[in-house]
Amino acid sequence: MDNATRYHFSDFTLSEYDLLIKKAKEDYIFRSFHDFGKDERFILWRHDVDFSMHAARNLAQIEHQNGVKSTFFILPHSEYYNLFEKEITDLVKEIIALGHEIGLHFDSHYYGINNEKDLNKYLLQEKRWLEEIFKIDIKVFSFHVTTPFTMTCEAWTYAGLINTYASYFKENVEYCSDSHGRWRFKRLKELLAEASAPCLHILTHPEWWQQEPMSPWQKIDRCVSLRAEKNREFYKAALVKLNTPNIDW
Repeated sequence: MDNATRYHFSDFTLSEYDLLIKKAKEDYIFRSFHDFGKDERFILWRHDVDFSMHAARNLAQIEHQNGVKSTFFILPHSEYYNLFEKEITDLVKEIIALGHEIGLHFDSHYYGINNEKDLNKYLLQEKRWLEEIFKIDIKVFSFHVTTPFTMTCEAWTYAGLINTYASYFKENVEYCSDSHGRWRFKRLKELLAEASAPCLHILTHPEWWQQEPMSPWQKIDRCVSLRAEKNREFYKAALVKLNTPNIDW
């Protein structure tokens, strides 16, 4: 069996994503992490935006067209996009304008956190950053690349933010993830077709969802290459605007 078959490359297209959203709507109510009824057949659909805000906007548009809302967790310490760059800021604002919620994707590695005091301190700091930039209330967070310590953090809230890794979600809501560009636990198409779970917690990473089937590495390589090319063109355009030569060997 080749990797395209083994890892279901054809699942991760925008057209398939649209079908998954439509199927989910048939059996579940889309809810947010701070607004769901325990007696409902709800689905919590979450995006951890690790690599591409452009890809996140694409999924936000598909969901908006289908009349559903989800939560996009954005990463202040991403090495692949800069929230303070105007284009990226505008993309987040577009996602908000489509009716979606923004959450904090929190990187504990950046601070070397190994205790709850520091966790609360830095969560609150980053919460304030996002609220100031985007003029919204941040109510929920997810951990970026969990550690042995953060996996023990199962309280409902930290720093006043709902924790997507809280024990309630782990124990009561069936979980499905596309981490690393492959399905974790169950294939989402099959999970939704069965519709046997009373409630679901779905994690997707927008960078995996593209127009055509590709390998996970191809998607990341293209993401990085396009970013580099854009930076080159930005520099060249700035030189033209300043009427300054582009000096090379």
